Amino acid sequence: MGTLSTPLISLPIQANPEAPTVKSDNRNRLVFSLIEQCTSLRHLKQVHAHMLRTGLFFDSYSASKLFTASTLSPFSSLEYARKVFDEIPEPNLYTWNTLIRAYSWSTEPSESVRNFLRMLCESPYFPNKFTFPFLIKAATKLSRLGVGQVFHGLVVKSSFGDDVFILNSLIHFYASCGDLDLAYRVFVRISEKDVVSWNSMISGFVQGGCFDKALELFRELEAENVKPNAVTMVGVLSACTKKKDLEFGRWIRLYIEQNGIKMDLTLSNAMLDMSYLIMTWLPMWVTLVCKIYV
Repeated sequence: MGTLSTPLISLPIQANPEAPTVKSDNRNRLVFSLIEQCTSLRHLKQVHAHMLRTGLFFDSYSASKLFTASTLSPFSSLEYARKVFDEIPEPNLYTWNTLIRAYSWSTEPSESVRNFLRMLCESPYFPNKFTFPFLIKAATKLSRLGVGQVFHGLVVKSSFGDDVFILNSLIHFYASCGDLDLAYRVFVRISEKDVVSWNSMISGFVQGGCFDKALELFRELEAENVKPNAVTMVGVLSACTKKKDLEFGRWIRLYIEQNGIKMDLTLSNAMLDMSYLIMTWLPMWVTLVCKIYV
């Protein structure tokens, strides 16, 4: 088995360079292993060069493995990944989705939309249930309500209108665009809501300043016996803090402890904000009570 310390020039070379699509499982496994061992972009480019010399790059599956590493690894480079993608003769749907995903998380979300349109024009593929969340994320980052609504329409036409992961993305999108009515309509439409569905809607209400609705929705979550997580509690505590609902906020703090909600940094900060509010307002209430009854 070769390693990255092995000069790539010494790896087995394809016998017939004129037939680059000939496959060898042994050579594929070797290259896949080398891709997994890469710890820098320089290493990945070495593997890329070897794949071009041996013709392995012209196998769509092998090329997809290299492209995925160039976009999703810790040392990923979107500029380099785009060059790799453009060299792939016939990108498969997974590769298109990976490109769309990479741009949806980048500082150029509009490129995610452009590459989706390019996929429709240049390939035989149609979007699947994995494509739409990336597109909706791009629309969210762009804050383009109209673009997201087009994707929503495509979701329905593509028969993915019941996919909870896509619908959760739409809730977050509409809430981020400030359209809480549409966000709630999507939320209500989900027949089997998961905790992400509830979290997205609660966070949306808090973001939109509808603190009472956020707390009411948490009570509904409790009634449905859905187990909340740290994200849920951050949303609820934020609503309590901004609404200055000290009583409910103190109850939520106890609820978190009694139900063993796993703490993270964001939840710890939300609890600190609530504690600070209680410490700030409690002396004022004590003073007011004393003035009334003394």
